[in-house]
Amino acid sequence: MLDDEKLALDLLIHLISDRKDLEVVGAYTNPLEMLEDVTRLMPDLILMDIEMPGMNGLGLAVRLLELQEDIEIVFVTAYPQYAVEAFRVNAVDYLLKPVDPEFLNHALERVLKRKMGITAAKAAKADSRIVCFGGFEIFKAGYAEPIRFPTVKAEELFAYLLVHRKTNISKWTLCDNLWPEVTSTDKVEHNLHVTMHRMKKTLRDSGIEVRISSQRGFYRMECDVICDYVMFEQAVAHTMYAENGESGIREVFNKAYYLYKGPLFANKDYAWCEAERERMSRYFASLSKRKAKWHFEQRRYPQAAEVLLTLLNQLPFDEEAHELLLRTYKDLQDRTAFLSHYEKMKHSFMEELGAEPPEALQQMLADIRK
Repeated sequence: MLDDEKLALDLLIHLISDRKDLEVVGAYTNPLEMLEDVTRLMPDLILMDIEMPGMNGLGLAVRLLELQEDIEIVFVTAYPQYAVEAFRVNAVDYLLKPVDPEFLNHALERVLKRKMGITAAKAAKADSRIVCFGGFEIFKAGYAEPIRFPTVKAEELFAYLLVHRKTNISKWTLCDNLWPEVTSTDKVEHNLHVTMHRMKKTLRDSGIEVRISSQRGFYRMECDVICDYVMFEQAVAHTMYAENGESGIREVFNKAYYLYKGPLFANKDYAWCEAERERMSRYFASLSKRKAKWHFEQRRYPQAAEVLLTLLNQLPFDEEAHELLLRTYKDLQDRTAFLSHYEKMKHSFMEELGAEPPEALQQMLADIRK
């Protein structure tokens, strides 16, 4: 296993130390040292971070597979935005820090079953799925490569219908959102019909089972394909007003937290999507802070810090997250980490917002300097 942070590495070792079916043959903080030893150790599985000094984990994965083509890789990282690239280098799983033991065990079980040849037959029958967080890709059942739409507008039309699924949408609403620059009624209506045909054909040829109906100038899509965005919304709805002690809520909560691997339709310039993208981001922020507070209450300060750092990587001006993180460092009695984070935060606030950190955070700084 590999992580440039010793604390994170020790936590991974601790999480799998009780398993009798696995043996840790090496633990590294330096990717070059691990690369030198891999042909000698011949590991079946490597757990590793992505963002590391000197070498990116995605590039390292490619080199590892060149040395040992049957090696399995599970990424464990605080950065959700690399999820799509991770699966392109055949990663078994992509786990966000702080690592949830249940998700880790599921990933390990998949590796063990694959090594025993159990999942080979099942792989060909894997369900179709739609990935919306951290990118936008649709996977045909049993295929590792995403399907390709013939035009970017066909892909965008599917994204729009997915966000507005189970809703009757006027054809003019579709035209206004997808072709706002086209003023000719005949031309924009023609664009819609052609794009709708191309989109439907691509989905049909790929076996992606969605139902699109049209009646009196309105379109409606029903989608039963596994989709991280849909599952996230459902899980958030279940957790939003639930009490911490509700039976089973923690499992559903963690499911929602780990489904979010970056902004909705990341890197897609969909102007009509900004409000929904922001809504999903707010949900994730709320989940993250609630998860961090749970860890904090249990005195699991390193895990709380990892959750908050992951959140701040996406939302760098979330004042409550900064306050929670500084409070975590304070309770850890890690004065160095506190001061380092405060200075970075202050620089960011001044540079981007032209303002000092909030008064409450300045008071925390004054308290720790006493």
